[in-house]
Amino acid sequence: MGRTGKSIVKADINEVISDLMKAYADEWLAHYQYWVTAQWIRGIDADTLRAILLKQSEDELKHAEKLAQRIIQLGGEPVLDFSKLLQTSGCGYIAPPTDPTDLKRVVEDVLKSEACAIKFYNEMVKKYRETDYVTHEIFEDLLEDEVEDEEEWDKIYSKM
Repeated sequence: MGRTGKSIVKADINEVISDLMKAYADEWLAHYQYWVTAQWIRGIDADTLRAILLKQSEDELKHAEKLAQRIIQLGGEPVLDFSKLLQTSGCGYIAPPTDPTDLKRVVEDVLKSEACAIKFYNEMVKKYRETDYVTHEIFEDLLEDEVEDEEEWDKIYSKM
């Protein structure tokens, strides 16, 4: 990032990168959680849920890309060792249920993941509102996406 771009960041850049890294790891893990669950599930309504999980998986990967770009822009580097994603993550990873037909649990797990992301992004929106406008906007966009996702999964859950 150029001098002027860096000069408008009033927050500690290392702290910003750390928060972005946590979000980046969370998005990668959510991407994998949704993708692998889509491969695993079976039973009535599995095909419907599979399509939604795969779309969500794509969205989470796009979020990770956005976060990686900002990390690099600030002079950091995204997690390069995939095995370190879990320790960098704030929300963690929820493996699919051992019973591939337990679709209610799948939806509950997705709702837990979305709730964690919403809480974190809400904190980040507040934290960077006045100190890093670019990072603030990224977190605000991600928060909006996660809120919409949660609403969709709440509707699915209410029909189960």
